[in-house]
Amino acid sequence: MVQPTQPNFSPQQAVPPPVFTPPAPPPPSTQARNQTLFWLTTAVIVVGLVWFLLWFFYWRFYESTDDANVNGNLINIKSVIPGAPIAFFADDTDLVKQGQLLVLLDHTPYKIRYELEKAKLGSTVLQVRQLFDQVRVSQSNVAAKKIMLSRAQYDFENRQALAPSLAISNEDFTHAQDSLNIAKTDLQLAEDQLQLAQAAAGNTDIENHPLIASQKQAVKDAYYNLKHCSIYAPATGFVAQRNVNVGQWVTPTTSMMAIIPIDYMWVDANYKETQLANMRIGQPATVVFDIFGDRVEFTGKVLGIASGTGSVFSLIPPQNATGNWIKIVQRLPVRISLDPEQLKKHPLRLGLSAYTTVNITNTELPVLAQEPNKRVIGKTYVFQLDFSEVEREIEEMIQANLSKPLPMTYGQ
Repeated sequence: MVQPTQPNFSPQQAVPPPVFTPPAPPPPSTQARNQTLFWLTTAVIVVGLVWFLLWFFYWRFYESTDDANVNGNLINIKSVIPGAPIAFFADDTDLVKQGQLLVLLDHTPYKIRYELEKAKLGSTVLQVRQLFDQVRVSQSNVAAKKIMLSRAQYDFENRQALAPSLAISNEDFTHAQDSLNIAKTDLQLAEDQLQLAQAAAGNTDIENHPLIASQKQAVKDAYYNLKHCSIYAPATGFVAQRNVNVGQWVTPTTSMMAIIPIDYMWVDANYKETQLANMRIGQPATVVFDIFGDRVEFTGKVLGIASGTGSVFSLIPPQNATGNWIKIVQRLPVRISLDPEQLKKHPLRLGLSAYTTVNITNTELPVLAQEPNKRVIGKTYVFQLDFSEVEREIEEMIQANLSKPLPMTYGQ
């Protein structure tokens, strides 16, 4: 049996060959990192210093907000009287002048009413004239009754003197006494009727009698309504929201159109309550509008600060006395004026967005207005009526009915 041959290995041959190990890399250099951190820290410090210097020398003297918009007068045109428009003479975007005719209502019923009131005035004058004539009639009646009383008194005294001698009968004496009593009663009745007539006539002349004065006012009221069938522009501006149409029925609550005057506008800037500590009335302000951009900068000043936040004047004011109350920074509207000359060069529209900046350096100015305003903010003359024409007609009608002879009654 053949034995297997064992391999002949020497100890040196059993040692594996050495493995090559690369040398360890040198530690990374921290110079570049330190340099980067140094410049980054320096930049942060410089930026912070610049920001602090800007705040200290500039930003802390100014308060800005972009929560601002243009505001102004919005005149809603409404009719004083109900009626049906038969024509209108202005539409949206049209320019209208103060006193320009805007809407014409059907004046037929008001013309009829005016003529009816004038006719009633003539009837009232005749009625009052009769009252004064009744006074004169009653005075004449009193005078006649006094004469009759004097006669009855004379007859009674004569018969009373003859009664003891039996020159007259007792029946004649009794009739004389009764006639005297009747004459006294008739005089008292006539005097009472005179007082009633004088009370009806009043302690005044016929032209200033209350009945005539009341009817004169009724005529003027009808004339007022007749004239207001023509509706005029109360101010110069541009028409917006024209809602009136021919043939519809309008009432004093119907808004027919709106007029926006462009010569008097302002900016309402809603500043946070934390920005108002040093804000005062009269401080200068600058305003930039989105419609023009930075190329146009309006100048103005603070006119006033609102007396309450918008939430206070809302339909449902907030009630903070609850357990789930959350504090919210409130804003107050600050009114800023605009230069009228700039408004002429760069017209604005209501509601435009704006960015406002107020210079709060001067804190010696008042926080609230110190004196009430006495100047006229708005004024118009279109509602003033000239009653001279109707007053002349009223006077002519009164004089005509006073000089007219009273109609004869039946049987005269």
